[in-house]
Amino acid sequence: MLLSEVKRRETPSGGDKVAEGGGKILRFYRSERLLHWAIAAPFLFCFTTAMILVVFYNPSPLRPYRTLFSWAHRASGLCLIILPFLAVYRSKGNFQIHLYNIKQAWTWVFDDFKWLFLMFAAAVNHKIKLPDQGKFNAAEKLNFMVLMGTYPLYIATGLLIWLTHVAFLSWLLHSAMALMAMPLIGGHMYMAMVSRNGRPGLTGMVHGYVPRHWAKHHYAHWYRAHFKEEEEPQSVEEENPEATVEAGPLSPQSPASRLSA
Repeated sequence: MLLSEVKRRETPSGGDKVAEGGGKILRFYRSERLLHWAIAAPFLFCFTTAMILVVFYNPSPLRPYRTLFSWAHRASGLCLIILPFLAVYRSKGNFQIHLYNIKQAWTWVFDDFKWLFLMFAAAVNHKIKLPDQGKFNAAEKLNFMVLMGTYPLYIATGLLIWLTHVAFLSWLLHSAMALMAMPLIGGHMYMAMVSRNGRPGLTGMVHGYVPRHWAKHHYAHWYRAHFKEEEEPQSVEEENPEATVEAGPLSPQSPASRLSA
């Protein structure tokens, strides 16, 4: 499959989306966004129902609607098993982009560790400059890695708790992983929905596109690798800041772009 064919299928309009200004660039293809929400939505619902069961119903199991929340938790767990596989199957022709993202998340360099070390200081002191990052920053890489490591354990322990009568160790591991996920989920949601610096990234996971200047600042290595040659003069961007340019994570230079039929 040629790169141009992938772009035509993956862009929101179903065709090439090019404009003169270049104010926005493609950050995530449809297949990436589909997989993200196929994991995120059932996981958040699963996590929320679990917190309700533990905090509200464990002290008083006879409170009303406990069975409803219990089955809602199980149903969301089943969705967490099924939906990601359906998302991957739906975009099986572009499977290499997922492999590319996995490689990016598990590849760490010194700047990633430096970014983590300076992250909180930079949040309160804008004079501190964080190191340039690739497609994912170090916090996103960490979140990605924890998810990949715990996902099969969530499924295995959840099924054991549900289907067996003696699963105390499974319950302990299941609960420990949920507690470990709390700061990662909280930080991820804060950056996506609250932080002014991180909020534009949410549009990339909803519509695919992010502001060019934002991507250039937050993911400089990735930006230079895939969009530097297409950068428009600043005056043009200011005249038409909402325009879009068709480009993205799959570039001719990218290993993930070498898709074959």
